[in-house]
Amino acid sequence: MKHKIHFNIMFAMAISWCFLLTSCLDDDSINDSSSTQTQVRNIVQSDTWIITNFNDSGNNETGHFSCYSFLFNPDGSITASNGSNTYNGTWSVTNSSSSSNDVDFNIFFNLTNEFEDLNDDWDIVSYNSNTISLIDVSGGNGGTDLLTFQKGTPNSNCTSQLQSTIQNDVNTGTWRITFFEDSGNNETSNFAGYNFTFNSTGALHADNGSNSYNGTWSITDSNSNDDSLNDLDFNIFFNLTNEFEDLNDSWDFISNSATKIELIDISGGGGGTDYLTFEKN
Repeated sequence: MKHKIHFNIMFAMAISWCFLLTSCLDDDSINDSSSTQTQVRNIVQSDTWIITNFNDSGNNETGHFSCYSFLFNPDGSITASNGSNTYNGTWSVTNSSSSSNDVDFNIFFNLTNEFEDLNDDWDIVSYNSNTISLIDVSGGNGGTDLLTFQKGTPNSNCTSQLQSTIQNDVNTGTWRITFFEDSGNNETSNFAGYNFTFNSTGALHADNGSNSYNGTWSITDSNSNDDSLNDLDFNIFFNLTNEFEDLNDSWDFISNSATKIELIDISGGGGGTDYLTFEKN
């Protein structure tokens, strides 16, 4: 009987010790996760950031964010700006379980341009005071996305990178005019049914199945000493005397994405303001 009582006491102590050990491990894991969240939050709020890598299912789309600096504000808002365009979103750092390996870096922009592609609950691959590397592995063979933020400001050649990105976007597929306003007059209908092809050679082709017109296009930098979308010109020229002549200009950019380009021209001497929008078919 004494041996049985002694065994029961030892067994109970072992169970208690195991329970305490498990509890301690769980607490450490929770504390580890909380520590990671705090560290990441403090790091990203400490300065401005740029995107140095964005790979969307095997496609390198880093250039879409050239010249943009990102601010992760303490109130959970994100501000992304390139000096011309400013976009606002939200961010947070959360944990999906008690493990520090399950800390998520959440980004959301309520937009329908390239910034929408950043929306995700990213897993953190690594982080330090200067770099945060993120990954998202989609289920159902959806591909793997990679995103890297680096502390700093856009480099000196970001405008040339942006220029190259826009050129590559425009060279792909066909485009249509979804808005054209000439000094207050909406003349979008003049280009209804026309598809525009911007060739890499600089040739511009417009066709509606019946009429076909050829012109030229280019993107140039009007100020090589500054880095901003404001300094890029979208140049269009048709040697015609019909409605296509109205498109001839060195247009300034309002905004750009892989599927939409908004342009503006403000004439001097009270000549009015023109707006032109191309969208990819």
